[in-house]
Amino acid sequence: MTESKLPTSISMLAKDTLIKLPTHKFYRQTFMFDEMLSIALWSVTRISYDVKCLVDGTRGRAIAPNGGWEMGTVRLLALLNLKVRAEETHLQLDCLTRDTPRAILPNTAVIQCDNNQVCREPRQVGELVKELKEELQNACAEMTDFLVPTRLGFPTIEFLEPGQQWRYAELRVDLEMSFVSDYGQSDNGQPNEDRRLAQPLSPLGERPSSGF
Repeated sequence: MTESKLPTSISMLAKDTLIKLPTHKFYRQTFMFDEMLSIALWSVTRISYDVKCLVDGTRGRAIAPNGGWEMGTVRLLALLNLKVRAEETHLQLDCLTRDTPRAILPNTAVIQCDNNQVCREPRQVGELVKELKEELQNACAEMTDFLVPTRLGFPTIEFLEPGQQWRYAELRVDLEMSFVSDYGQSDNGQPNEDRRLAQPLSPLGERPSSGF
């Protein structure tokens, strides 16, 4: 059901790492790293109440190509990415959990949540994420440069870890959908076949006939 989109090299930053943004991006130029995570999270949750519920996690179902519908928890992930200049170090964090994102759905998967207006009807992940990124730009224009690269790429920021020298990194905010099945996963990260919902295979976008 899920596929990994994690960078090959991950480094964690301390909460008291200092982040210096390019001028005129926000109401001030310098933030603590933990503040930057909170700002990115706030910019996403302010889109709407239903988007906030998706960020927190909501009951839903998902289907991937050649798979069956599964029930579980659907989440919209607000991600902050830092790619350190002149290094292979790449940090990617879930702004809500402050941890490495997990169980990211491929763009071809389809999700559906009865209690959320954003995806009450079946929605393909790639199309939904694209739509939410556009809504994020409308809700928080300051995030646009961190969502959509210019011809020069994403904005370059400076950061200072305790006891270290100033370094430069590319800062990017991203959105992904994740799904954690109620039925667990096998050792290879795939849903357990013997615990998958007993429903016939359905084409993508077709809502299953049975409810929760």
